[in-house]
Amino acid sequence: MAIIDCRNVIKIHKQGNLEVVALQGLDFTMQEGEFISVVGKSGAGKSTLLRILAGLEMPSAGKVEVAGVDLTDATGTVLTKHYRRDVGFLWQDYTRNLLPYLTVMQNIELPMLLSGVGRRRRRARARALLEATGLENHAFNRLNKMSGGEQQRLAMCVALAMGPKLLLADEPTGELDTETSLEIYELLRRMAHEAGLSVLVVTHDVALATRSDRVIRLADGQVAAPTVVHHEILRVALDGTLELPSDLRVEAGIGEHVRAEVTEEGILLRPETELNGEVPDVD
Repeated sequence: MAIIDCRNVIKIHKQGNLEVVALQGLDFTMQEGEFISVVGKSGAGKSTLLRILAGLEMPSAGKVEVAGVDLTDATGTVLTKHYRRDVGFLWQDYTRNLLPYLTVMQNIELPMLLSGVGRRRRRARARALLEATGLENHAFNRLNKMSGGEQQRLAMCVALAMGPKLLLADEPTGELDTETSLEIYELLRRMAHEAGLSVLVVTHDVALATRSDRVIRLADGQVAAPTVVHHEILRVALDGTLELPSDLRVEAGIGEHVRAEVTEEGILLRPETELNGEVPDVD
């Protein structure tokens, strides 16, 4: 089942007397349980797409469905409930998800408290998220006692507090070092595969993007079809392993999994998506 379905989406920004077309008839579908990275040059439409999916902007034309809700034809009440329950958002500036005067546990419980979830269920959900992200020993700490990577993991817990079906992440590793960025990406992948969470990440880091299930490249406001940019002679190790350069993987849309097919011309590699499970919900 599709968690995201964008059909012929157009977005035009008005800047004074000028009109800038950010999305030009974009078509894009994401299935439940996928972990997708969106890459592209500056101005390709990445941030605009994410803001539309997050409900922060409306498309100028076209149809956008997220978690079964038609965002282009929904009332304010429906949209508010939808984004409280079905969608979590993780910012590049992780402090936007956090309140510094609350403890770690209180930050995670706050979205549930505001939605009327009982104390016992709030505490159980918060503890489960802390354990899943390796923050169980920080439950009663405040933010000034935590590193940047730990705060980003906490921001992830807050975004997932209500048990959303979809997590949208805007450059979630943009302010972190390489090692911590890798840890965050691996955690996102594990949450997608083990909990069935659907994860869509906008990133500029091509090397990290290839660790997702599928890579979508935007160009001029549209999903760019994979193209062959060059050929390379690759070395096959004695154990049969073959390492594909990250730029080739991005161009081919290949993430963590690949399907190998034997053809008359040789071995053909295709992207393969691994889907399973559902995200735990909070009633």
